[in-house]
Amino acid sequence: MTQQPSKDLETKNPLHTHYPRYFDINMRYYLGENNHQKGVNRTKVSVLIAIRFSIVTPGIVRWLYGINHRLALEHLNRLEKDGLLRVVKTHRSPDGRVYVPTYTAAKFAEELMGIDVYFRSNKNPALQFNQNNVAHNLINAFVMLRGIHNYHSDETYAPMWSGFITEPEFKRINNLSDARTVDGAVRLLDGSVAAVEIEHSFKNKTARQVILLKYLASLKKNDYSKIFLFSQSVKIFDDIKRLHEQLFEEMPQRFDKKTRAPLLSESDAELLRASIIYRTKLCSEIEKMFYS
Repeated sequence: MTQQPSKDLETKNPLHTHYPRYFDINMRYYLGENNHQKGVNRTKVSVLIAIRFSIVTPGIVRWLYGINHRLALEHLNRLEKDGLLRVVKTHRSPDGRVYVPTYTAAKFAEELMGIDVYFRSNKNPALQFNQNNVAHNLINAFVMLRGIHNYHSDETYAPMWSGFITEPEFKRINNLSDARTVDGAVRLLDGSVAAVEIEHSFKNKTARQVILLKYLASLKKNDYSKIFLFSQSVKIFDDIKRLHEQLFEEMPQRFDKKTRAPLLSESDAELLRASIIYRTKLCSEIEKMFYS
């Protein structure tokens, strides 16, 4: 399942010694030559999704494997019967349920990834994940997997990135207090690293300022070289752009009380302006899958 680590990653940053292990986990779904191989491939990918994102749902499985809702349910229920997943009913999921991994799934995933899995089992599976983050985590999983499974209109394979790190994984390898914990990171085809952020709600200017300063700190330390923003709404993007432009104008005129330096230099503002990329490509797909 693993490939050789990329030689293009910057080695001076200690984070980058951890990146390749996660980027090299093969999350691409291959159809398989027969029903047996198809089942094996689906089991591997479904377990990896559940372990890496903490949950998996029929909706994600239905989209990824190109099957209907009934077959998606049958697949996940089979994994539950085999002791790899447990089901939790929740109105937070578009499917009314999520599936969480078991200890057996964690051991299976360790074999597939070659990476230790930090797993805490709970008698009540509903306590294994944050109910408030279900929609966010599912959109995040869709975006990360969608980038791996991207094709041109002529069905030529054209991935947006070659691998990714999920939010829980990023949190574990990034314990720097001044670095913003992003929703994940991806390795682009040129070997560079981009952060991924899911923006599914409006935030005020104060929150945006805090986020920008965290982005700036991470960009300067080369945690990643750009930030991809994804959303279900172009209106949310328009609002973010409006607040960012206001802050890029205002922050160089305001000063830190301790250092007496501007909150943002003109060059910092230009760096952020150039590094934050609004990916509108998936807006309609996210809206249709999670909000329709």
